[in-house]
Amino acid sequence: MVVSYHPLETPTPLSEAELEEWEEAYAAVEAYFQALRIKNRLLVAELVRKVLWRASERRAKEPKCSARELAVEEALAEIAAWTQTVLDEPLEHSRMAARGRLALLLTGMPDKWQGVFLTPPPWPPAFVEAMRSAYLASAPNFAGLPMVARPLELNVFGSGAAQWWDTMDRRPIMRIMFTLVLLAVVAAAVWSIYF
Repeated sequence: MVVSYHPLETPTPLSEAELEEWEEAYAAVEAYFQALRIKNRLLVAELVRKVLWRASERRAKEPKCSARELAVEEALAEIAAWTQTVLDEPLEHSRMAARGRLALLLTGMPDKWQGVFLTPPPWPPAFVEAMRSAYLASAPNFAGLPMVARPLELNVFGSGAAQWWDTMDRRPIMRIMFTLVLLAVVAAAVWSIYF
């Protein structure tokens, strides 16, 4: 008889800190699956359990990493690998993997094909076709924009002076104050010349 060993099923009980750490990892992965709009709680719990199982196996090899970090990495890797298999297209970069996750949402996966999520093939042909068309649709559309040459504005006083003068036209009180200060300076100059 072979007894399998798994870190989450240790013969010795986990410490309170370890339990809290795995609870935090569970909550993070659960929130991520809920962000993908998977509503069935039983399905979410099963998917989270699988991800945590893989994360705990990695934790045995990488004890310095936090359980949450490993669990989220495993969830992202699991979804990227599954999406790559469904699309039959490599998702090497994180941007491509994000497009794959966007394709999941564009196909209406949470509403129509929730039970297919992260399952092995065969998948319904309609689902695969919807995923592939949504993945292609989620690519950016580049449109050529015409660039029209505009004439240069050669302002004698510079753009700052023109902007200042426009502001003066909009604010009559400032214009009146400027005029009064200018008259006062002229009056002071005349006063100093003649007296």
